Amino acid sequence: GCSDTQIDLVVILDASTSVTEPNFKLMLEFLKDFLSIADIDRGNVRVGVVIYSTKDHVQFHLNQYRSKQDIYNAIDNIPYRFGSTNTADALKTMHREMFTQRNGDRPGVDNICILITDGISNINSRRTIPEAEAARSKNIHIYVIGIGLTDLREVDGIASKPVEENRFAVQEFDELSAMKNKVFSSLC
Repeated sequence: GCSDTQIDLVVILDASTSVTEPNFKLMLEFLKDFLSIADIDRGNVRVGVVIYSTKDHVQFHLNQYRSKQDIYNAIDNIPYRFGSTNTADALKTMHREMFTQRNGDRPGVDNICILITDGISNINSRRTIPEAEAARSKNIHIYVIGIGLTDLREVDGIASKPVEENRFAVQEFDELSAMKNKVFSSLC
């Protein structure tokens, strides 16, 4: 297991119109289920969340909540903000704002990002992969879960290398729950 592994984890959730509100709720449930394995209460895992559609919105920073229950409560209050798909700005916010000491990033602790998306960028699309490259150059490990995508080029360009170990694909939102152990074991 990885009960003593220290991780600073930022999760980026796609809230664009194509996701739909019921599927966005499934993403939030997956996130809570996924975090059930994380050692948050003893301080080994810190969590921050960004959602995005046309604009990105920080929901909470790595140093905002110290207990799993507080994080669950915060996740329950994340609003669905539909719009276009601006993955580039969400990635930029993740590596420039979320992973800073001021916002709870700890020196010497692995920085992990999980991006969950159902679509290809349609705003700032030329900046999407360069923003992911900038994040990876700062030693931020990026996992991507693509949902219902037929074209995987963008998510493959976002995910850390080797892509086969860092990009996961499912066809439907309700398949997310089956990904929990697979993705979490990759983090360890």
